[in-house]
Amino acid sequence: MKLVMCMVDFLIPVLMLAFGLVFWRCPSREVDKWYGYRTRRALKSPEAYVYAQTRMGKIWSSCSIPLAGLTLAAVLFWKDSGSFEDVVSLLILAIQLAVMLLGMIPVECSLKRKFG
Repeated sequence: MKLVMCMVDFLIPVLMLAFGLVFWRCPSREVDKWYGYRTRRALKSPEAYVYAQTRMGKIWSSCSIPLAGLTLAAVLFWKDSGSFEDVVSLLILAIQLAVMLLGMIPVECSLKRKFG
């Protein structure tokens, strides 16, 4: 069970790195309704869409490695916590999700500055 929880703890940083690299290096040139960074501002023009994809990819790529390092430190620190294992894993996932979603703030600010 501990191995499964450890793998789940690293799921968000790994996905952030994978999707971040794809968004950054190979942004979709056409607006896709199933895939990509889609907010009202990003969908205003194809240029804004590609810019938002690239920007979010850079942010996720740069945040994923430190986030994985902090996750590793937390897992190693609390590895013998016993009954608190589930609570600690949920707390780690909540923090990771917050970091992932907070990446939207600089993207939206730069979209507003650049595209109005």
